[in-house]
Amino acid sequence: MFFKNKIASLILLATLIRCIIACSICLGNDEVYYVTYAQHLQWNYFDHPPLVALLIRLTTFNLTFTNDFFIRLGPILLAAANTYLIYQIGKKIKNERAGFIAALLYTASIYTSIIAGVFIMPDAPQLFFWILSLYFLVCIITDDESKAKSNLYLILFGLCSGLCVMSKVHGIFLWFGFGLYILIYNRKLLSNSYLYLSILLTLLVISPILFWNIENHFITYTFHSNRVSINRGINPNSFIREFFGGIAYNNPINYFIVVTALIACWKNKIKISANYIRLLLLMSLPLIGILLFVSLFRDTLPHWSGPGYTALLLLSASYLSDLKTDSILPKLVHYANYLITAISFIGILLISFYPGTLGKTNKENLGKGDVTLDMYNWDFFKPEIGKIIQKNKTEGKTNTDFIINNKWFPGAHIDNYIAQPLHLNFVAIGKLEDIHTYHWLNQFRKPIQKENDAYYITVSNNFSDPNEIYKNDFEKINPPVIIKQYRGGKPVRNMLVYLMEGFKN
Repeated sequence: MFFKNKIASLILLATLIRCIIACSICLGNDEVYYVTYAQHLQWNYFDHPPLVALLIRLTTFNLTFTNDFFIRLGPILLAAANTYLIYQIGKKIKNERAGFIAALLYTASIYTSIIAGVFIMPDAPQLFFWILSLYFLVCIITDDESKAKSNLYLILFGLCSGLCVMSKVHGIFLWFGFGLYILIYNRKLLSNSYLYLSILLTLLVISPILFWNIENHFITYTFHSNRVSINRGINPNSFIREFFGGIAYNNPINYFIVVTALIACWKNKIKISANYIRLLLLMSLPLIGILLFVSLFRDTLPHWSGPGYTALLLLSASYLSDLKTDSILPKLVHYANYLITAISFIGILLISFYPGTLGKTNKENLGKGDVTLDMYNWDFFKPEIGKIIQKNKTEGKTNTDFIINNKWFPGAHIDNYIAQPLHLNFVAIGKLEDIHTYHWLNQFRKPIQKENDAYYITVSNNFSDPNEIYKNDFEKINPPVIIKQYRGGKPVRNMLVYLMEGFKN
């Protein structure tokens, strides 16, 4: 009862903090782009599988409530569920104290607690089904489970691992790790027909990805293979970003604890079943190691390896649970949570109130390089754009209700925070690699016609000149109206609104 009360308190407190974060800052550029997924459901998308779109549909009540909090509600709820699942896995492989320490480590991780616990990303449903799959795997290899229950867990693992892949393709590493475990340590499972039924179930669940790509000439794999294929020289910057990003995203204190636990594991000082240790290592190190290797040659992102660290948190918790409460490592777990709490509130203050910009300060590129602007007060521009459009209508200059852009970013922000609230038509006109899923979404929106006028909106921190992009597509492109935005009383970003006349089709 003692640890159950503590885990409930931890989940409630962490959920409250996540809700505060979700309500305090605007959607980031990736988040607002994934909202476009939910506007027209598909079996797969240009960048990712579809479960993030379904999650948005669910928590916004089929897009009825589309403010930032409801869009982010899915990750917040799943983070709470994940914390409890981690506790249950730790309890099963060791004891309740290990489960609670694992929950604390999970809460202290920037990746699990914020990136996948607040932000609406494919990582949110992926991490939930990853941890649920890990729970079923632990049950499968537990010696005292009956054969009937083990077979049931195999089926459930097949289902959940499929749903993990339908969230993000990295979920395939679940079968990669489990397959290695079977081949190295438990070959008798190869004679179990339920294993093959589990594989078949996974393939059935993920089959829509294949069918969608067949219809679309395997565009997803063409695009992503260009991002990660190994056909260039050594890329030290990418490796450095992947390595140190992994430290930062998982919380430097957590990372130190994980390394310490791996050393203890090497010295056989972690007192849990050898089967659990083998499984946890195989569900973590292959994903982390392969991405580190790939980063030597091509650009990767540190959060791609995030799910792999969850198994290492469980390994660490099992080690820490045998140490005295007043020793340094168990104390570090609490310091890790203090650190992530401080980072969260400092981040909110920095995004919302930092005077001016952290990026460039010249007029042409004001704010360029300032990552905080992705989540800073996009609502400010809506009434300002509305005034410009109304003024042009009143003066008889144009009656157009079209906004166009040539890239998914900042196009998705303009679409979500300006076009849709003002009931304007937004279309993206550009290269497929620039507009991404808008290539498909455009087909379900009102198309711009020959001789129509349109507004082109861009921002100084990500400026694109329509006189270069659309010079052959419109009869005339007028000079921009500039909307100045301030933060803390100092200039932070400009929005430029161009009226383009006479679309040439």
